[in-house]
Amino acid sequence: MSAATLLLVSYFVFVANKKPATQIVHETNKKIALGNPPPKDLNRGLPVRLQIPKIKVDATIVYLGLTTAGDMAVPPNAEDVGWYKYGPLPGNKGSAVIDGHVVGSRGQSAVFIDLKKLQKGDSLLVIDDQGRTASFVVRETRPYGQNQYPGEVFNASDGAHLNLITCSGDWDTTQHRYLERLVVFADKSN
Repeated sequence: MSAATLLLVSYFVFVANKKPATQIVHETNKKIALGNPPPKDLNRGLPVRLQIPKIKVDATIVYLGLTTAGDMAVPPNAEDVGWYKYGPLPGNKGSAVIDGHVVGSRGQSAVFIDLKKLQKGDSLLVIDDQGRTASFVVRETRPYGQNQYPGEVFNASDGAHLNLITCSGDWDTTQHRYLERLVVFADKSN
């Protein structure tokens, strides 16, 4: 696994008020005990596939928690995407977060290589284990620098959102990481 892969979401460790992700998880999901997945509601199953028609993504969703260092974990390979299992289910109130790689460990193009091509109005679909689809519409895409701490990625409570994260910007050869992260913010459409 490349250093860029490991750093895919690591700068999100500190979010609103530079709090560690574990603290944010506890504050925003008080009913969810760390280490347990969120409870299923009667209308949603666990997410199993992410589809993004515009960029031809049809990926398996794996469930991710936190690393021992307190960072959001990353998918184990270049083909799958990872849902942050301590957040809401995609389609439920709050910010569901899915991350994916832009480049694989052998330098190959990864699942989110074309994420930067998404624009306002593009559709995202999450299929759950009950065969139901939650549809989302892209609201905006926004780059963040390594030293920015965007609380809005994990903490929205004003509706049902899906936020996608990947690496972007130039590769820093001295630090072995990308200089930016790209976040796609999407809102539930049905």
